[in-house]
Amino acid sequence: MTPKVSIILTSYNKPEYIKNSIESVLNQTYRNWELFIMDDNSDRKTVEIIKLYLSDKRIKYHNSLIKNEDRYKTTRYATLINDALSKTSGKYITYLTDDNIYLPSRLEIMINLLESNDDIDIVYSNQKVIYVDEQRKIQKEYIRETQGVLTKAEGLVDHCSIMHSKKIAEKVYNRFGKYWDDDFVHWNHGDAAFWKRLTLFNSFHPINIILDIAYKDYYSFQNLYEHLPKHIPDGVLVKGPSTSIYLIQNQRRRRVCEEVFSRLKYKEKDIVNIPDPFIYKYLEDSPLNIRIFDSLPFPSHRLIKSKQNPTIFLIQNNKKHPILNPDAFGDYKFDWQDIVEVDDKVISRFPEGNPITELNSNISFLPEGVLYSFDSNFYIFINNQLHRIKKDIAIKLKMPVHEPVLLDSRIILRMYKGQDIS
Repeated sequence: MTPKVSIILTSYNKPEYIKNSIESVLNQTYRNWELFIMDDNSDRKTVEIIKLYLSDKRIKYHNSLIKNEDRYKTTRYATLINDALSKTSGKYITYLTDDNIYLPSRLEIMINLLESNDDIDIVYSNQKVIYVDEQRKIQKEYIRETQGVLTKAEGLVDHCSIMHSKKIAEKVYNRFGKYWDDDFVHWNHGDAAFWKRLTLFNSFHPINIILDIAYKDYYSFQNLYEHLPKHIPDGVLVKGPSTSIYLIQNQRRRRVCEEVFSRLKYKEKDIVNIPDPFIYKYLEDSPLNIRIFDSLPFPSHRLIKSKQNPTIFLIQNNKKHPILNPDAFGDYKFDWQDIVEVDDKVISRFPEGNPITELNSNISFLPEGVLYSFDSNFYIFINNQLHRIKKDIAIKLKMPVHEPVLLDSRIILRMYKGQDIS
């Protein structure tokens, strides 16, 4: 008799891909399988597509019904995999995601190797990775090749390219009390954390042919997570694949309503796309709607002036900081087109903050929301402290790394230093 293989497919809001993933299992030359579709409470369109396939008795469907505010608490796909593993009945376990497909002979080839070698518990194959644009047109592709027999597989193998015995998974469970480590710290490398556990008991053995294809688009997890800091600075606009636009303010998220997006001179190019769970990590605060012009708190890093008064103010931490002259305005590379005109009564509500003067060696205060540079390092100013920020993170946060405000050594020496943005 042919042994059964249990396939665990994790899914979240990929209606344009999930159909192909499921059908790639249905099209396998090897027929003795069970498929667990572990959906993380996706949108209705995704769920409706999944339900089209549930007449096949080999397919089991589970919806986590996770609340948005709980998404960030664990590494979600690892949590879903753990839930499925406890239900599997196959001799072998393998994995799939909603933006990946199997080639037709994948299961057959992997099972044949495992069945013919009693001392092998884990196999992995080459993988084709295809990058597509928003219209799903191919932009580039490459082959993630096997690296021989691996005693350390972290960072080298995608979890859609492996198959392992249920027996070795039980060894992991008996040692650690869980199969996959779904602690949130592994959010971007949950498979690597599991590989570390697996290789305590056996090595990864290669199959030097392509057996699966991974599709990567702009909203793929790897792209959204790449270079994202642990804490997003205040004043940054963020959006997840399934969320509205939010402003991070006082380390909370404020939904930016369409009616005030343009009124506040925000721009689409300034929105930072990040994974949904990282948005829900921030508690929700009052939205930015038209009422913000009548009450506090007002969003930071906005330039405002009244029609009756030529003075331009930078709003920062609910204080108005007057920009004393055009030279100061130019030194910090503010843009005249970003000035928001408001009524005099709006400006009168703000307490007075430090004036913003020309950039010189005697200053002890810098505007926030500006990218600074000294000696090939980048900095941002938060709560009267200068924080170094890596270039890749600054780019991720849509900061102007090609046009930073240059500081001299005397300014650097005068400023208190905060923790690096990492």
